[in-house]
Amino acid sequence: MCAMEITQDTNEVAKSRNEIGGLGEVHNSAAPIMMALAITLILGGLLVWPLTVLGVPLLAISIVSWLREEILLWPHRQKKSGTDEWGDASWAMVWIIITECIIFASFFAYWFWARWHTVSWDGAVGGSWPADGVDLDVKLTGLNTIILLFSGILAHNAEGKHADGDAQGSIKMLMGSILLGLAFLIIQLYEYFETGFLWDDHAYGTAFYSLTGLHGLHVLVGLIALSTLLALQKGNLFGVERHDGFRAVTMYWHFVDIVWVLLFLVVYLEVI
Repeated sequence: MCAMEITQDTNEVAKSRNEIGGLGEVHNSAAPIMMALAITLILGGLLVWPLTVLGVPLLAISIVSWLREEILLWPHRQKKSGTDEWGDASWAMVWIIITECIIFASFFAYWFWARWHTVSWDGAVGGSWPADGVDLDVKLTGLNTIILLFSGILAHNAEGKHADGDAQGSIKMLMGSILLGLAFLIIQLYEYFETGFLWDDHAYGTAFYSLTGLHGLHVLVGLIALSTLLALQKGNLFGVERHDGFRAVTMYWHFVDIVWVLLFLVVYLEVI
């Protein structure tokens, strides 16, 4: 898309927002509805797998559409809060994280229920937990945990440098954080190929892939958000006055870190 087309699209979207009451965060968009439908289909795929085939492409389309709208409108937005003040983006992320906590809590609840149903219930189907033949590579996953935590540290440093006006330093930290996040996903995919069991082999497989896969999906979304920050930073479109949005993304990435630590303790180390 040439610069003239981008400018035309930007002006059209800006005009649409002006018609409904200004250039605020509220505007006509199908992207949130598409994303909600995509997530519903993906979760439904846990029961009827073809739904996932529909949900994953729809999720990608909705994310691209949403990001495109936001980037096109960027030059027309009013200045937001400073580096210390929490604005709409940070508070919105708080509510998003709360809803995500509820989702993960339900998946952890299934994990504990499946274990109880397998080994402790009076009418248990029998077997062990983990299932017979399952030998998870705890050392590799421990290394992967360290990689993800270091990615979170770099993202935190990137936020600090952005607040200080050090754009180049922030870019370097973001690149490191993204690379480590990608390494985490690659190692997790390698682990999936080496586990020796599938999600439909037994209850343990269903619980394992559901919980770790859900987290992997969140890592992917976080990487997309961090990559968007990186692109905006390189284009000089994300000044210090918009630090609230930067903070919101790093909050999400820290949430991803915390959930993985809990998952590592429960699934791999079985401390609970």
